[in-house]
Amino acid sequence: MSARLPPQLAALLQPEAYPHPVAKVRLVETHVSWVFLTGELAYKIKKPVCYAFVDLRSPERRAFFCAEELRLNRRFSPELYLDVCAVTLDDGRARICGAGQVIDHAVRMREFRGEDELAALLAQGTLAPAELTAFGRELAELHARLPAADAAQRWGRPECVRALLLENLAEWLEAAGKLGAAEAADELREPYSARLEAAQPWLAMRRESGKVRECHGDLHAGNIVRYGGRLHAFDCMEFEPAFRWIDVGEEIASLFMDLCARQCRAHAYAFVNGYFFHSGDYQACRLLRLYATHRALVRAKVAALRALDASAETARAGSRAEHRRYVACARKLLAPTSLRLILTCGVSGSGKTWLAERLAPQLGLIHLRSDVERKRLAGLAERQRSGAALDAGPYAPEMSRQVYGRLQQCAAEALLGGFSVIVDATFQRRAERERFRALATRYSIALYVILCQAPRQVLEERIAARQRAAAGASEADRQVLQLQQSRFEPIAAAESLQVINADTTSADVVARVAELCITDASA
Repeated sequence: MSARLPPQLAALLQPEAYPHPVAKVRLVETHVSWVFLTGELAYKIKKPVCYAFVDLRSPERRAFFCAEELRLNRRFSPELYLDVCAVTLDDGRARICGAGQVIDHAVRMREFRGEDELAALLAQGTLAPAELTAFGRELAELHARLPAADAAQRWGRPECVRALLLENLAEWLEAAGKLGAAEAADELREPYSARLEAAQPWLAMRRESGKVRECHGDLHAGNIVRYGGRLHAFDCMEFEPAFRWIDVGEEIASLFMDLCARQCRAHAYAFVNGYFFHSGDYQACRLLRLYATHRALVRAKVAALRALDASAETARAGSRAEHRRYVACARKLLAPTSLRLILTCGVSGSGKTWLAERLAPQLGLIHLRSDVERKRLAGLAERQRSGAALDAGPYAPEMSRQVYGRLQQCAAEALLGGFSVIVDATFQRRAERERFRALATRYSIALYVILCQAPRQVLEERIAARQRAAAGASEADRQVLQLQQSRFEPIAAAESLQVINADTTSADVVARVAELCITDASA
């Protein structure tokens, strides 16, 4: 059902209806809300509508969901979501926080510009992938604080996830058929169902380990905005708990998919790598393509239904194009990929991390860093200093063996999920390199070793600069550099490795290396 703005709420279109100076009021409508924009602040009032997913016909229900919207969104964007305020009737005219009878409620927010939303920034080409790396880190930190589903709750149980995904698949198949896209539906049904069935054990394992949490629920480029110099998520899924009590892997898959569908693959991989750097949850890669495909089909279904309902030809054409875009993304996500395992190799200061950070988003790689995983295993934050001596604490030989074991495990998780990987470590010993050569052999994938090099003076200058800045996970100093150089075991022909020599002082090193170890162009 739809709802027109009631005559008594029409007074909210006048500046005098607000308890602060307002020059002009603009009204924006969604399917469930009226949003009154006043310049600095926005007020969202729920419409008295009833849909399959929510009933908002009573004032009490509208007040409840205003409170839920505030509660859920303040976890992600406390700077944007301020409070819930009363809509009152004063002398027969609606006011915000007036003295009269309370007739409804509104969520009060900071107003922001549409051109600052992520979708617009991407379309303008004005957003660097690094901003999404930072957003991924912050999202991982936030996810860690969200409540996890307990044993009594049904959220995230494998049978519930399976039922929900198959229900959406059936709804999309029906809508696609009516839209005349049955061929695409037939092409995707079988591989999608097969991937879902194969994921069942992992769904159970993830839930038992606390990965099902009360998340945002609708994380895509239209629900993220740059505000105060940072990206913030807004407009959580407040109506249907099943859509927000999900595996955190589904949450990141939602945005990953949307970025890929918008042809912003570098941004997509910058985002997930930022998330994984902070969370260490590389196991999520096992389910990332499944969940991303599900989210693509959700968006395709909505676009198809919109096209079927549209009365104007331009609206129908736009929705059809959007449907095709998300179906094409789903097709790529389900297609077999030509995987690569890439190792950066070299002493501290040789540019391993610098190079890997540029190759990963460009080539679509999951980036693993030994410095980050070492700190994680030692119980330290990424930039926390250990204060350990050489060959002690986090840098003891036994810990180093654990670090390479952890890197191998994480690489296997990503590869089994269908993602190419770049592992950023010194790989100074043949045994460490052999571990990953065996991994590549096991999965029959191509292996490249990028041997990063730079003159000794440059190595020392880079290390000194990094120490002065106190940035990054590495704690290497000149003494560590000397020790690494003395222990470095040169790569021998007997290792049967495909080696790419990379002088990281060269201006074209990124482009040259990327060309030599180019990965499959799919997501």
